[in-house]
Amino acid sequence: MVFFIGCKNEIKFDSAEWNKNGVDWQITEHREKMVSDLIKSDTLIGLDKISVIEVLGKPEIETEKKLKYLVREKYEWNIDPEYIKYLWVILDENGIATQCYVEKTK
Repeated sequence: MVFFIGCKNEIKFDSAEWNKNGVDWQITEHREKMVSDLIKSDTLIGLDKISVIEVLGKPEIETEKKLKYLVREKYEWNIDPEYIKYLWVILDENGIATQCYVEKTK
């Protein structure tokens, strides 16, 4: 399933905050609050692959056409995640970002 995000607790995207190190759940919770602004502002659209990586850091998956970033891994009471969200950045044949979207899996 693919969802475009609308988040009540939305905050302005900040590259330094996105790339901050710390406890995993704190990082991903913060990213989840920023991802809507990141997509709506078209921050990444028009950037080349290297520039996207400079803004978002190293992706979990990197191909010539796609970059995949962990946004949020949400756990409740057991070891299985309630959901996982990923940010996908789609690149054209010249390596330019043309689309961003969030994928939510259970």
